[in-house]
Amino acid sequence: MKKPPLWASIFTLLGVIILCTLGTWQLQRLSWKTEILNGLAAAYENPQTQITHDILTAQDFAYGTLTGTLQWSKAFKANYKVIEGAAGNDLIVPINTNEGDTLINLGFIPAMHTLTSHPIARFDGKEITIIGLARKADWNSFTPENNPAKNLWYRLNIEQISQHFALKSPAPFIIYAHDAKPTLSDTLPNNTRWQPNNNHQQYALFWFAMALTLIAIFYIRFLKN
Repeated sequence: MKKPPLWASIFTLLGVIILCTLGTWQLQRLSWKTEILNGLAAAYENPQTQITHDILTAQDFAYGTLTGTLQWSKAFKANYKVIEGAAGNDLIVPINTNEGDTLINLGFIPAMHTLTSHPIARFDGKEITIIGLARKADWNSFTPENNPAKNLWYRLNIEQISQHFALKSPAPFIIYAHDAKPTLSDTLPNNTRWQPNNNHQQYALFWFAMALTLIAIFYIRFLKN
């Protein structure tokens, strides 16, 4: 075998270390995502008859029902998105129970729909039952900051939203509604069951394969006679 150049050996070693680190990180992400999916499956299989404010104390998700009074006067749009070519937002409406207020995500509505003329407005102050998934809101560093003064909401920051809309004892989670009784409208709620993608195993295999490929190239180029 030939003696490889020092610079090639150093850069190859660094490359292999980086690629293997990325692969290991994806395996860690795989474990984390698997726990999320297992928690979701358990929540869907064991629906709660009534979601309470402390329901997420020992778990990450809860699927069930919540009955309370709709507060349409505090409804707002959040999370700008484009679905099937249509721009719009999620519709968020609080409902009040004897524990306090809970934010309900009723799903996507096109931007052209105004809240003042929306069919759900007729349920303001009436008792409704929501069926859906309770989970804590999350966002990343790329999510724009909220602008309460202009009623622009990109992050479902419950503390900030509660201060702006004067919510009482807000629940520390959002309920993503899948159904409602009575029927609120022809199109809402329209959330589907949340099932995050879990492609981390493929990503890990890719990075480890790249590391092996780099080793093979190094061998063929510098070691093989």
